Amino acid sequence: MKYTEVVKAIVEHVGGKDNISVATHCMTRLRLNLKDSSKVEEDALKKLDGVMGVVNKGQQTQIIIGASVNEVYTEFIEYTGMKEEAPVEENLDELKQDLKNRKGNLLTVFFETVAGIFNPIVPALAGAGLVRAILTIAVVCGLDNTGNTYMVINTIANGIFTFLPFLLAASAAKQFKMDTFVAMTICAGMMSSTWATLIGEGVSAFSFLKIPFTLVNYSSSVLPIVFAVWFASWVEKGLRKIIPGALKIIVVPCLTILVATPISLMTIGPLATWVGNLLANGVTVLFEKGGLFAGLIYGGIYSSMVVLGIHHGMVPVLVQGITAQGFNYISPTSGAANMGQAGAAFGTWLKAKNQKTKTIAASATIAAVTGVTEPAIYGVNFKYKRPFMAAAIGGAAGGGVASFLGLKAYAMGGPSFLNFAMFIGEESSNVWLVMACFALAFVVAAAITYIWGIEEE
Repeated sequence: MKYTEVVKAIVEHVGGKDNISVATHCMTRLRLNLKDSSKVEEDALKKLDGVMGVVNKGQQTQIIIGASVNEVYTEFIEYTGMKEEAPVEENLDELKQDLKNRKGNLLTVFFETVAGIFNPIVPALAGAGLVRAILTIAVVCGLDNTGNTYMVINTIANGIFTFLPFLLAASAAKQFKMDTFVAMTICAGMMSSTWATLIGEGVSAFSFLKIPFTLVNYSSSVLPIVFAVWFASWVEKGLRKIIPGALKIIVVPCLTILVATPISLMTIGPLATWVGNLLANGVTVLFEKGGLFAGLIYGGIYSSMVVLGIHHGMVPVLVQGITAQGFNYISPTSGAANMGQAGAAFGTWLKAKNQKTKTIAASATIAAVTGVTEPAIYGVNFKYKRPFMAAAIGGAAGGGVASFLGLKAYAMGGPSFLNFAMFIGEESSNVWLVMACFALAFVVAAAITYIWGIEEE
């Protein structure tokens, strides 16, 4: 088959079939959890046709394939005989030891946890955001915004934002390794209509066991439920250690709910709400007051954040901004950085003499223009260094202008030319100005890359 040889070579260069414990993939990468990462022959992997780069994260080796990763993964599963999307079987002692060995890397663990919670729900948020954008276009084209049709579609589009805590509860439960339905039950207790009714009647404080606490409406909230589930996971694990086997199935869920829900209502929820609002308002003020300079800095460093993996830390801020304010200032700037990567890859394609380099750069450009920047970053720009610097300059240029103009995103998603609908909102000019900033970033990065040139192998 088409990818047989590259699959065989990949298996050989990661230490053979017996060294692979789990094989999965994302949009562009083949992700292999290895028993012994020292057996990885990284240089040999990078030289394979179809491989754009290699990233090592702890015991996981990520091989950047690009758009054909689905086909490569299918072939990989057939060749190795492994189960598709095989579950990770981690020994707790090994996990603790791994964390001890990674003392200086706890920040990475934090960002990986954030990514594990928020990334699975981003497609649903992006889809709902696109529905809202389509509805906005429909109103401009004549749809009655007081009619039943509008109301039905608007309710569908906004439903996910109202009940977002349930999605977060399920995702966080998986990440923190606790019972998903117990986590969602705790979420239901926090989102009960009882609290919404009391708040609607003007009640701002309540008490439990004579202990007063602030009432909060957790609809559309982000951080409160994540921290509540994190706390509940520790309660559940502790109870499992002390409750006898026969009673675990009933007593552990019961006590977890009874302990975690009141504490979440009284302390975790209100505190996390305050932190979430502080983050969203802080970022808003930063971009409103910082203007050009905020966009220059964020647009310039965003691609480096992607390389380090810390860009995932911004996802909660983006979600909080969309749910609390209806928009965010970050996506136009990060989108400019993405288009800077696309432009640098395009400049590499124009300048390169090696046919293989041209082929990789062309496919990476197309992927980046649609919002998938990993092939451009790892397969082209970071590899040749100068294009990556050019992309940063292009991102800073486009991001600076976007921030100076106060441009906004009204939905979640990967900011790109293809995903223009996420920038359609109250101001009709917003989407066109965002596209202009993206084009500016692309052209600046491509021009600088072409002028500086690349050092091909």
